[in-house]
Amino acid sequence: MSNNLLELINENITAGVISKIAGFLGESPKNTTSALGAAVPSILAGLVNKSTDSQGASTIFNLLSQGTHDGGILNNLVTAFAGGEGTNDLLSSGATLLNSILGNKTEGVANLVANASGISKTSSNSLLRMLMPVVFGVLGKTVKAQGITGAAGLASLLGSQSGFLKNFLPAGLGSILGMANLTDLGKTASAATAQFDEESSGGFGKLWPWLLLPLLLFLGWGVFKNSKQPEPAAPEVSIQQPAAPALPVPDVVAPVVEKIAPVVEKISDFFEKTLSSGFTVKASKDGFESKLIAFIEDAGKAVDKESWFTMNGMVFDTGKATLKPESNVQMTNLVEILKAYPNVKIKIGGYTDNKGKAKSNLALSEKRAATVKNALVAGGIDASRLEAEGYGSEHPVADNATEEGRQQNRRIDVLVTAK
Repeated sequence: MSNNLLELINENITAGVISKIAGFLGESPKNTTSALGAAVPSILAGLVNKSTDSQGASTIFNLLSQGTHDGGILNNLVTAFAGGEGTNDLLSSGATLLNSILGNKTEGVANLVANASGISKTSSNSLLRMLMPVVFGVLGKTVKAQGITGAAGLASLLGSQSGFLKNFLPAGLGSILGMANLTDLGKTASAATAQFDEESSGGFGKLWPWLLLPLLLFLGWGVFKNSKQPEPAAPEVSIQQPAAPALPVPDVVAPVVEKIAPVVEKISDFFEKTLSSGFTVKASKDGFESKLIAFIEDAGKAVDKESWFTMNGMVFDTGKATLKPESNVQMTNLVEILKAYPNVKIKIGGYTDNKGKAKSNLALSEKRAATVKNALVAGGIDASRLEAEGYGSEHPVADNATEEGRQQNRRIDVLVTAK
């Protein structure tokens, strides 16, 4: 069986599975495919990152041992994701696994996936929960096939995934996982394995003097007691070590699946633009960056007061004007776009949902718009090119009666005022 977990997972995500997931989430198959391309590597990176210490690897191994993660779920994913009670059970199981692996990083990863693909943040959260049982099914099947019986072997397996993942990890994931450089992902896995070995041998190493002491005392007493008697020659004892039995090699037959190109290679669903500065903007094909650049470069589109573009990658702390790390990707892109088009001026609009007092919402929206403006100035953009205004709960883009609608209304928009 291949050691490439990303490849093994993608083999099970067929066109039929994608169609069912898209239908359940209420998203287009195209955006769902893009979301899968960001979500699967992100989950695996989270597993690799968690396995780089003995406690984290033990947690993952215990989850595999306690659950029914033997790959059985992979036999009919189309039915599993068709909706109904079965899908709800998977979502519940996935939420538990997600919390154990990503913890408070879950929201950041979900927002990153949404930003990279164009699906809603609600759909992104659901997608991560749907994928967790699949990922654990593949991981559990691989662990069983390779005869891995402990956390140290699991840490080694996960550590070996870094080479397979490095070209598919979405930008910004490192800061969410708390890693300075994602290219180092998995390098500390060997240290984790060494830690397991040290704990295993070190524990006995600390005990063996105490186990040997009673034996030495016993032998000393025997020598003293029999010092005047001739000591019979000790019989020569030959202990023959039995040959280690050969481990059976499991005969694993790859399932026949309807294969499509791996979802992580669907680069056609992403927007990529190399600016005059040499900086390359990479984002969702239908996202903020592609729409903004298209408007700026289209000489036929005049500046107006209606063409606002939503920065779907902006994430703030709840009830505050503090930007979260997962916002860095889109902020960097906007800074570079404004540098590449020096004649462009913009207005930043902050918005909230309608929950709470209108006065408080207005104040919060103003602070958030100012935060984005200040971040752009800190990135080297002249403040004279920027305006910032808060609108509170005015101008909603979705129904405030639903959580998803309120989430869409809590946003930062950009209006081009000169180009």
